[in-house]
Amino acid sequence: MPTLLCPDRAFLARLLADGGEDLKRCFQCATCAVTCDLSPTDRPFPRKELLWAQWGLSDRLVSDPDIWLCHQCQDCTARCPRGARPGDVMAALRRESVRFHARPRALARWLERPRSLGILFAAALALPALAALWVAASGVVPARTESFAFATWSWLPRGVLIGLYGALAGWVVVAAGLGVMGLWRGFGVPGPTVKGAAASLAGALRRIVAHQDFSRCEASRSRRIAHQAVLFGAVGLVVVDAWVLLGRFNPVLQALVYPWSFWNPWKIMANVAGLAVLVGCGLMARDRLRCPGDAQPGTRADWIFLGLLAAAVLTGFGIELAHLARFTLKGVVYLAHLGTVAVLLLSLPYSRLAHALYRTTALVWAERYGRLPPEGGRHA
Repeated sequence: MPTLLCPDRAFLARLLADGGEDLKRCFQCATCAVTCDLSPTDRPFPRKELLWAQWGLSDRLVSDPDIWLCHQCQDCTARCPRGARPGDVMAALRRESVRFHARPRALARWLERPRSLGILFAAALALPALAALWVAASGVVPARTESFAFATWSWLPRGVLIGLYGALAGWVVVAAGLGVMGLWRGFGVPGPTVKGAAASLAGALRRIVAHQDFSRCEASRSRRIAHQAVLFGAVGLVVVDAWVLLGRFNPVLQALVYPWSFWNPWKIMANVAGLAVLVGCGLMARDRLRCPGDAQPGTRADWIFLGLLAAAVLTGFGIELAHLARFTLKGVVYLAHLGTVAVLLLSLPYSRLAHALYRTTALVWAERYGRLPPEGGRHA
């Protein structure tokens, strides 16, 4: 039966402008597919993805699980005889996939503009401040001079703060969930399942925690340490934050939580986790600047993500240092931290952070349908 191909010229134009400008140099020699140790033997990537991209077949590419199995180690880019930069093309395809599956799509497109991040940051700063003024004016809490100098935690009741960020977190969970469900449906059912749902999820998480796929890269093997530092550091910070929030609502834990002394185990855990994130961000920035072959040193979106992540941790350390130094306007630093965290949280379903969700989804799908190469790698 004949197959009707409908090239998407707008998609191709975006792809060429988003890091895939050397795509047309590819002449299908298959060096990239042979080089990649993560590519399955059956229908290997990224050769077919480059061919589909040249034709502008957006309907196939945005729901292609193989673009998420690629870890952008740039082995293929370093060995490409034509300088087509397959690794960067795959990264551009992942960004297109996020744009397509993000809900709402209009918000994803809006957040790509640098000016939009400034507007979002200003709104994130204004909301807690306006809430504090409203609370003080309503007489819910006594208005004190130091409250409006942001000198203490009393400037805004914790319940109001938790309500604001709880609503934001709820929105992010819904938006991210809709994107992940759309991506899974797009993958389809290629054949009989190899593993059950629980075993597939366990296998995917094992790969993620061990970062074993990164260890197969040759051109940029150091990326494994950077990604592990960011992953485990972020998990540590989330655990500490969860403990603080739970402690405020649990009378049994209230005596054990914030404020802590400097040598409190939870404080130490938070500081170590924050340092791990900063080290990971620094290593990622270094790896992007030392990218192998003709690969580009990251896109604007990549650098914005690293900047936001580092800023969230640095402002957190700033709060701690300001508290120890008894800085009068330490609440200003706290407000900057709240704004940075809000922007980082809201951008999760639409930015580089979405890759963590989408790649996990693709790994679970690949485990379930046997799409992954052997544990030792295809070339073992």
